[in-house]
Amino acid sequence: MDYFPDESKFQDPADWDSASYDDHPIESIEPLPDHSTSYRDAALECMKILRSVDVFMSQERDPRLAWIAVSCAIGLTSTHGLAQAEIGRQIGVSELRVRRAVGKFMKIAGIDPGGLRPLGQPRSNGGPALKENGQRVL
Repeated sequence: MDYFPDESKFQDPADWDSASYDDHPIESIEPLPDHSTSYRDAALECMKILRSVDVFMSQERDPRLAWIAVSCAIGLTSTHGLAQAEIGRQIGVSELRVRRAVGKFMKIAGIDPGGLRPLGQPRSNGGPALKENGQRVL
């Protein structure tokens, strides 16, 4: 090649001095700090429950009963207002079996026995309530 008289030197990137590195603007703002918002917290909580549904549904032998348990535990419309005994009669299983399936899913999902709680409300440990200053209410 006539344009590059010493071609062997040109092929070695260590000898290139014509290029230089300039900071890219993204390097001054990345990584972005994690800002906790109520929307983000709710989305993460929903993802945990969705993963729990997937784990529970894939482990159970009776997928119909498993879905009923999920529906009862998270309060879906398909089982809203129905007693577990009535649900059991409708799908041909005992009330105890429905109750156990619901309890098993709630344990996997980390849902309190009282059901889902509004976002921001702390989980109950069964003890007395706390005032805002951290003192126990009797």
